[in-house]
Amino acid sequence: PENQSCQQGCQSSKFHAVACSFFLDTAPSLPHYLLTIYHMLEDGGLLINFGPLMYHWSGHGTLLPSDMSPNTDANVRSNNHMSEKYQKRNAYLDSRYLSNIDYTWEEVRHMIIQCGFEILDEDTHISAPYTSDVEAMMKVFYDCVFLVAKKKVSA
Repeated sequence: PENQSCQQGCQSSKFHAVACSFFLDTAPSLPHYLLTIYHMLEDGGLLINFGPLMYHWSGHGTLLPSDMSPNTDANVRSNNHMSEKYQKRNAYLDSRYLSNIDYTWEEVRHMIIQCGFEILDEDTHISAPYTSDVEAMMKVFYDCVFLVAKKKVSA
C-alpha cells in the first residue's frame, strides 16, 4: 500500500503543460533546461514557449580582457587558461555559468526534438516589446519565437 501510494504520488507530480515566457534564454545550459522540462511533463504533455532568440545565459562569470593568463591564445576559453583573479572572482559559480553557447533557432529546434518532443506549432521572428514605455523615444524589441511541442508517449 505504501509503495502504491508513492507510485500514484509520482504519477500525479507530472504536469500537463509547462509554459515559458522569456525564460528559456536564461539557461546556463539549454539542454539541461529542456531535459528538466521533459521529465516534468506527463506523456503527451505540452511545452509552450514564447521568448527571444538569444538562447544563452549571460551575467556573472563575464570574461574580461585581463582574465586570460599571459601567453594564452585569446580564442581558448577553458578554465585552465583563465587567470587566478578570474577563477577567484567566479569560484562560487556552477561551472555551467562560466560558459555559454549561442544557439541558432535551428539548433534549439533540433535539441527540442532530440529530447523527445514533437513540434506541433512554431512561429519565428515575432517582434515583441520588452520593458518599453509607449511614451518614450527608446524602445526595446526582441525577435521572438512561439513554440508548442508535445512530449512523445513513451513506448
